[in-house]
Amino acid sequence: MTEIEAELQLKVWKELAINKQILMNAVASALQLDKDCTSDELKLALEATIKRSTEAELEVSKAREQAKLDVAAVDRKLAESQKALAAVEARLTEVQADQQKLQQQIINDRSSNERQMKKLKDSLAQKERALKTISTTLSDSPENVVKKLKTLRKQKMDESDARKKAEQALTALRKEKQKLEQDLKELQTTQVKHAEDQAA
Repeated sequence: MTEIEAELQLKVWKELAINKQILMNAVASALQLDKDCTSDELKLALEATIKRSTEAELEVSKAREQAKLDVAAVDRKLAESQKALAAVEARLTEVQADQQKLQQQIINDRSSNERQMKKLKDSLAQKERALKTISTTLSDSPENVVKKLKTLRKQKMDESDARKKAEQALTALRKEKQKLEQDLKELQTTQVKHAEDQAA
């Protein structure tokens, strides 16, 4: 080995030693160790740092997995909420359709009842006229008067019974309409509450 080669080799070793020392000082500074620490202290500090880094990566991985699970749970709840909302909206549509049918039925029944009442009144008026005609035609003996009164009372009772039946039917329809309106209000309240919960 020539002297130049020896000097070159010495220079290379010197550069390597300086670079190694700079690297060790940088690592010691990064690990907040004394610059004059030993290689063993530096190794222990590096191992502890690597261990903490591995643990931190494991914690991050666990947190990511938990976040995935949480997101999946939220997605499931959202899907369930959307399904429930669709069911409520479908039920609301049904109730509204039922309410419209009921209102139409009430209108039809009212018209029918009014027609029946008019027929009954017309019939009553016609019978009263017939009774007057008969009364004037026949002699008004006490027996005839009693018979006429009984007949008239029976007719009035029949008309009264028919009127009561019509009023009862109308009352039942009104109660059913009120119940459907209450159901509709409850469904609307549920829908609003559900929309507020979903917005929150």
